[in-house]
Amino acid sequence: MGSFDLPHSSSFKGGSEIFLRNVFENILKTYLKKNPTAKTIWELVQSLDNEKICYDHFTFRTLNVDGYGIDSLSSFFMAYGYKIGGGLDFPKKKLRVLWFSPPDVHVPNDGHGLGNGPLPRLVIAEVLVDELSLESQGIIRKYLKPEGGKQAVLSSTLGSLIWEKPTWTDFKQLAKESEFAAWTLIHGYTMNHLAFAVHRFKHRFSDIKFVKQHLEEKGFKLNSDGEILKGFCTYSLHEIFH
Repeated sequence: MGSFDLPHSSSFKGGSEIFLRNVFENILKTYLKKNPTAKTIWELVQSLDNEKICYDHFTFRTLNVDGYGIDSLSSFFMAYGYKIGGGLDFPKKKLRVLWFSPPDVHVPNDGHGLGNGPLPRLVIAEVLVDELSLESQGIIRKYLKPEGGKQAVLSSTLGSLIWEKPTWTDFKQLAKESEFAAWTLIHGYTMNHLAFAVHRFKHRFSDIKFVKQHLEEKGFKLNSDGEILKGFCTYSLHEIFH
């Protein structure tokens, strides 16, 4: 069964499943374009044993002010059947995180990727702007105009900021208090990182130990706790501010 004739289960709603998958495809393309390290890993995984990728989750960052928070992104996906699965608060970092489970869709035995594979879970975080210092709040509010958050999904697919590009001075000042907020101010709704569904791999990459070993052999660094270093979406500061 091809990706253009998938039957929809009762939990999918909002219209065309193909449209939703195309949105995800463009979010992914934008992410890989901005993150060469992640793109290299993405290509490496597929090149070995002709492996097929499925995605566990996509992660985004937002700023909870004037309609730019979690709801600015989640409302679009919830209209297609995504549901809140849980959440966490990080008071010290002034963050709130929600994750969303995808609607049930038919996935053929050989389904993979975003064309006809499982839909990814979503993890969306927001900076609790009102809990930051008045100086940091002022910097953020200077750029985020009311109503702009309504274009969040379009911004994510294009990888383009809804607001004006921050100055280097404002970025540095905001980063002193919250690197999370500063990152979000310069990258906006562009996806922050993604995770592969390793348990769905068919070949050697289905063994997480092999994944770590293979990536280390290829020169990729691991976190101190042994986890694979996530490929965060980031341009160099030179590219952003020059």
